[in-house]
Amino acid sequence: MGDAVTEEPRYLLEEAHALCRDVYFRDVIWRHCAFRSGTSSPDRLDMAIHSGDQMLWHSLLHHRDANAAFAQYFNVALQQHHAAQQVLRAIFSAPGDGFRFLDFACGYGRLLRFLVHSLPPSNIWAAEIQADALDFVCSRFGVHRIASQADPAAFRPSVRFHMIWVASLFSHLPDSLFRSWIARLLDCLEEGGVLCFSVHDACLLPAGLTLDEQGMLFLPVSENADLDTRIYGTTYVSEAYVAAVLADAGRDAYLRIPRGLAHEQDLYVVAASPGRDLSPLYAFRHGPWGWVDEREVRRCGQVYLRGWAASIDDGPLPHVDILINDRHFECPTGLRREDVGRVFADPRLDHSGWEFSHALDRGSEPIRVVVSANTARDEQALLYAGLLQSSREDGDGKQG
Repeated sequence: MGDAVTEEPRYLLEEAHALCRDVYFRDVIWRHCAFRSGTSSPDRLDMAIHSGDQMLWHSLLHHRDANAAFAQYFNVALQQHHAAQQVLRAIFSAPGDGFRFLDFACGYGRLLRFLVHSLPPSNIWAAEIQADALDFVCSRFGVHRIASQADPAAFRPSVRFHMIWVASLFSHLPDSLFRSWIARLLDCLEEGGVLCFSVHDACLLPAGLTLDEQGMLFLPVSENADLDTRIYGTTYVSEAYVAAVLADAGRDAYLRIPRGLAHEQDLYVVAASPGRDLSPLYAFRHGPWGWVDEREVRRCGQVYLRGWAASIDDGPLPHVDILINDRHFECPTGLRREDVGRVFADPRLDHSGWEFSHALDRGSEPIRVVVSANTARDEQALLYAGLLQSSREDGDGKQG
């Protein structure tokens, strides 16, 4: 890990790992995981996160709170799995024994830990440039391994794939590598296969920045301190840029899913064969989303939570579901959150806020808190899962 990470107090990482080992929270994560086989079970869900996983460190550094980082890590992982499964099932209704799925630039397996519960590990390949990440995912999840390379021309797997999934790589590549990797991965597809990759669309550009004449902007900075910023930074592109890159690679037909990954990055699905029907993906569902912005146990003995939740497809949700030590509450939404509507460019979300408080009985610690958003279609999003500590004082002024 880079110096900025090693200087951080390690207790945050230890606390996050403790949550991963907690059977209660493992079962919570499992309940929020859609598209799993009938033979799988929560005790088979591997919750271990590698100590070098940059995605967990990014959340730890941002929140300075192990519970929030744990929740965000799995919140995004579950949404990525839901998105990948929708593409998989829309294009390949019944993957057979010979089906081959490649998770390219898989990192430390944020998708793979869930994917192996719906596809046999023997049908899954993992490719990654970071050797320790590749070792980790192959040993933990039992998938095939392919060592990736900095040079796309050197990436020559011995098999071709029916589906290649690339989450949050092209959102970090400079123009030359963006183009080269698109062409290389398209060449790795079986006839009838699809490539699905994510990008930062131009709508996410920070204020004051503009795209170049091609429709892209590469900034040599990222959350991954272990990779050379000359080849891995932060990239923004227009749809016209992506379309031109695909046309140069001999693929004119594609389908774009705005904000399809983590309700932020756009997903592009490209078929190896020009006749491949991608129209089933018109029914893609983003699902519910949200966050718990404030969470605390006040001195008066109340749990206080505040956040937002909505269906990105349908708009407002009537309530969020809250568990406090397994006691269930329905908290209505409807509070003003124009910031949410502004970020998603959707005024339906202007009143997606909610606020909740509950008086605790003494001696109720540890305080396990789970917040979920659910739609009428039984879609779920995990907004928060963690332990809250009491800050109230007893009669002699000591922490109660």
